[in-house]
Amino acid sequence: MQAETRTGVMQSVTLESGVEAFLGIPYAKQPTGELRWKAPVRLEDSDEHRICDSFGHSACQFKDEVEPASLHEQGEDCLSLNIWVNGAGKTNLPVMVYIHGGAYFSGGSADPLYNGEHFAQSKDVVIVSINYRLNVFASIALDCLPGGEEYKESGYLAILDQIKALEWIKENIAAFGGNPDCITLFGESAGSSSQALLAILPQANTLFQRAILESGPIQLYKTKERGEAFTKEFAEIMKCETAQQLLAKTSDELLAGMQVWCDRHTYEVSLIFSPTCDGSFLPLKPMKVWKEGAAKNIDIMIGCTEDEFTYFKFYFEDLPSFWHGQFPIHFDDQIDTIDWEEKYREAYPERDFGEYYTDFMNVTGFFVGADLMAEEQSEYKPVYNYLFRYKSRIEGMGACHAIEVPFVMKNLNTPNGLMFTGPNPPAHLAEQMNTCWYNFAKTGKPSVEGVEEWPVYTAEDRAHMVIDENGWIVKHDMRAKDDAVFRPMYSVLLND
Repeated sequence: MQAETRTGVMQSVTLESGVEAFLGIPYAKQPTGELRWKAPVRLEDSDEHRICDSFGHSACQFKDEVEPASLHEQGEDCLSLNIWVNGAGKTNLPVMVYIHGGAYFSGGSADPLYNGEHFAQSKDVVIVSINYRLNVFASIALDCLPGGEEYKESGYLAILDQIKALEWIKENIAAFGGNPDCITLFGESAGSSSQALLAILPQANTLFQRAILESGPIQLYKTKERGEAFTKEFAEIMKCETAQQLLAKTSDELLAGMQVWCDRHTYEVSLIFSPTCDGSFLPLKPMKVWKEGAAKNIDIMIGCTEDEFTYFKFYFEDLPSFWHGQFPIHFDDQIDTIDWEEKYREAYPERDFGEYYTDFMNVTGFFVGADLMAEEQSEYKPVYNYLFRYKSRIEGMGACHAIEVPFVMKNLNTPNGLMFTGPNPPAHLAEQMNTCWYNFAKTGKPSVEGVEEWPVYTAEDRAHMVIDENGWIVKHDMRAKDDAVFRPMYSVLLND
């Protein structure tokens, strides 16, 4: 299949399933050389013929067995996207754009878990996945260093890259059978938080109509002050005094310096490379802007898994230290972590706090934030809120962070999918999840045949769809006590 776009004629590869795959399509000029740490640049018009048969480079990052995309060939020339569609000649199909997670630190579209073949094979849809810059290549405040005045956007390049990808998609997706006026974003963790930021930006939120936020509230960002402190520390590690000296370093040298920095700040790494909200592009208080209706024209589905933080056992043996390290960043460095631990003990005196520590982290880091976002958005648009409860077959994992992804994408048998689900995951649940996500993208309302109607979430009726292999059940006010106790924690994100 060929697709004629503004930037060239793209030739797909036909997979055994019959799905046409266009892999590694550039969506912007590659941010190398003088373009490093600059906003992405629009590609020029072209009639070049490109055979799209392999994923583009993953963004530069540490190699990590848990992140398969990191084992793919890496490079600073990473601004590419991939498209899957089941056959040629179709038109006006819903478009679903997957934004990968990884804490703005790692990951990429070459991860088999994000492969769009099975989704496209199953439904009449165009599936897109994108790469974007990560870690020190995407989020350091170079403008705080001498000679860095022309790099004022270097603190939020991941978001600018995503916008540039969406601009390319909006402009060209009709050539692949997609409807440019029916675009849904979906993604997990940092991919979810990215969607929330995109939804409140006037430069971005006209480029899509819907968003499915999986396990990533909006507060995955850092303040200007923290961003500048990190940049100065990183420059010191690199023995650089000016932006130009950093620019002269190779990507390998920058990664080596980042390793030194990460070793100093073990428990903050999960958030420290997130976008900088300095008020010039990204607002100082994203949650406040969300509450004020900045995303009022976007259809939203949002949710969490029941045991989010068990996933982080892959990386951290000491979860309390992880909480104390990262959560102040979550809340603009304005909360007392010990005080909020005590509030949990007071609210649930019957619980052994050590045994329930991951529950405390889930509630404060994910559940309350997601519910608050749903409630605020419900003032403007119908919102749907879910809790994914399928328990991994692997002991101790539970319904961990990211466990829903192989079900949504119908990629149950990938090695890293099985790493989450354990052996023999239920295929019927994947079919239900895939159908539900597709129906939301197509109509703005999630639905599955044979499942009770999914009610909207409001301040008056806090309805969650609880999703499990044994059935989908609507529950009302299931987190009323958690929300009541910990909602005040979020006040620092809502007030000037």
